[in-house]
Amino acid sequence: MTTATDASRDTAAAVPSPTTDGPAAAGGVEGVATQLIRQIRALHGVKAVMARDETDAERAMHTVLLVLSDSGPQRVTALAERLATDPSTTSRQTAELVKRGLLQRLPDPDDRRAGLLAVTSEGHDVARAMRERRHDLLAHALRDWSGADVEALGDYLGRLADCLERTRTELTTGTRPATPGRSAATDLVEETA
Repeated sequence: MTTATDASRDTAAAVPSPTTDGPAAAGGVEGVATQLIRQIRALHGVKAVMARDETDAERAMHTVLLVLSDSGPQRVTALAERLATDPSTTSRQTAELVKRGLLQRLPDPDDRRAGLLAVTSEGHDVARAMRERRHDLLAHALRDWSGADVEALGDYLGRLADCLERTRTELTTGTRPATPGRSAATDLVEETA
């Protein structure tokens, strides 16, 4: 299976890199932050309309289900890290998915004291239906775009996700100090929280 990371690496040569004159072309960062905030709000709005009959907990559990469906069996701690959530929250969500028959607990072959969470066949059916619904929605939203534009968007979003994941890792491991003072990135985090 090709991941967004693989795809972004494969297409890195085809997608122009930002200039090195200042932080990603200085003034461009502010515009990117503004557009990211706008996109996040728009996505939240669409998700809210799509999930009118679901509770907040059900929406969160669907995210857990999709991640496990894509990545395969994982420990709760690894899943929580991947979701950037507290392990106790992830544990509650996964317990509910187990109760609903969408996840199952398996022994961890590397550590008999630990367990893994895996998606059941019913869970895979639910995840597949969610993906189809998401793909249909995106196809509708991008219906006026050319194939090349859609592909370029995917490439850029993959690169952005890679950069944000790397930055999160750097910040959580202390390998990159946070920028003092307020910045577009700080505003982005606060406005989307």
